[in-house]
Amino acid sequence: MRKVILMVVVFGHSMDVFCQINDNNWLWGIEDSVGIVSGNAQGDFFNDSIRPYAKTLNMPFQDCMAAFSDDYGNLQIYSNGFQIKDSTGNIIAGGDSLSEGGLLWDIFYQGNGGYGSAESKGIIMINKPGDPATIYVFHQKSGDSASYVDSEILFTEVLKDSNNTFRVIKKNSLLSPYHPAFQNLAACKHANGRDWWLLFTEGGTNCIVKFLITTDTMFEFEKQCIGDIIRGNDGNNATFSLDGSKFSNSDGISNGTNIFNFDRCSGLLYNHKHINPIAIYNGTQLLDVIWSTNFSPDNRFIYLIRGAMIYQFDLLSQNFPNDIDTIAVQDTFIDTILGTSANPFVFWSSTYGPDGRLYVGPAAWQRFLCTINNPNGKGDSCDFRMRNVILPKVWYYTKPNFPNYRLGRLPGSACDTIYNDIKPLYTQTPWLKVYPNPATDIVRFDYNWVEWDAVGECQLVLADLQGRVVLSQIIPKYSSRHELSIKQLTVGVYTASVQSGVRQLAVCKVIKE
Repeated sequence: MRKVILMVVVFGHSMDVFCQINDNNWLWGIEDSVGIVSGNAQGDFFNDSIRPYAKTLNMPFQDCMAAFSDDYGNLQIYSNGFQIKDSTGNIIAGGDSLSEGGLLWDIFYQGNGGYGSAESKGIIMINKPGDPATIYVFHQKSGDSASYVDSEILFTEVLKDSNNTFRVIKKNSLLSPYHPAFQNLAACKHANGRDWWLLFTEGGTNCIVKFLITTDTMFEFEKQCIGDIIRGNDGNNATFSLDGSKFSNSDGISNGTNIFNFDRCSGLLYNHKHINPIAIYNGTQLLDVIWSTNFSPDNRFIYLIRGAMIYQFDLLSQNFPNDIDTIAVQDTFIDTILGTSANPFVFWSSTYGPDGRLYVGPAAWQRFLCTINNPNGKGDSCDFRMRNVILPKVWYYTKPNFPNYRLGRLPGSACDTIYNDIKPLYTQTPWLKVYPNPATDIVRFDYNWVEWDAVGECQLVLADLQGRVVLSQIIPKYSSRHELSIKQLTVGVYTASVQSGVRQLAVCKVIKE
């Protein structure tokens, strides 16, 4: 059957078109492991879910990982907290000695022969507002005390030149001399869709420090003291909801988890809720604590990742915080591959992928990821899958720290008007792509960026030429790609459309052969 040219039509009000898949690549691996699983690996989301493969990166990753991909999903730069490299595996000019000095530098960079940083949320990368050629890297330098309280927040500025070469133009610059809780950097788009909020918790207090990153300034917006105290060395669970309307922090051990509403326009935290600490002791020794937290895309639930269990709390329940579902329990499976852990899978990190799934990573020396395929589902309907992804190289505590790059302006807010002054990055990029086309079994849709706050929940609808719907699936909120099986369909031409309610946002042709 002859191919046809893909036609894309966008209906309704005009919208700028972005391809916000800057979180498309995940990296992990450590060089001093043994057996067939030693070395590095990379995973990308060019298909519907993560595609892991072994790759030489010449960089050991411990807890800390940040990477930045371009607007088409191609890897640009990455870091383990101590170095910045480009996609060729080379240190960029000026990209060595990140966060030099301090306790973690002495222990993990020098003392252990070049490990990555152990600050799981101690680094995050964003584009400079209004300047796609500049990447801001915010990172934490831990102090010299065992409690990690003597710390600084630093920033490094990376410039991409016309030859697509990266170099550091400002390094290890002091952003804040505060003593924040260990590893808790979190970022969120401002309501204008251009600027950024950067939040971190001051250790040993209930105070959250907020920086506003604009086109030409970085300044401390305010320090707001609200909620329960977060201990200095345990605040590793700071996170925003995908729509930026909620924020949480947790020390995981002593004081539990704070949950707040967040105003993306004013920066105000309000409506504090609290979950009591969930920690397991054997009488004298701490055995198990909360290692990671995430909100569901619809903000109904918050997931608390404890080493041996995963909990789901219903934030809308009248019985909160006592409406709890245990959606996963550690099993007794032991991997037999040389170089992997002799212990069962420990639930450790959790990060959303561009496919809308919540990925749960292990502690040390494991080669699997778990997935929560429907994080909006209550209890078992969230579709938790144990060891659902097999990795080619071991995962060593790695916690990818990505903001929601696909979050746009907040329509109707008091400060969304600045968005009108934003120049689109790629005005010629199709908003809806389909590949392969023609296809026989699987077809993949790339819808790049949806103004979710304006359109709400979206569906992907496939109809025949007579207009009869043959397939319909909900697109996970804040995702960017979706995979659809058309194996059961008869040969022919179909119309695929992205819809929000009765409103059709985009349409293209799909050929089944």
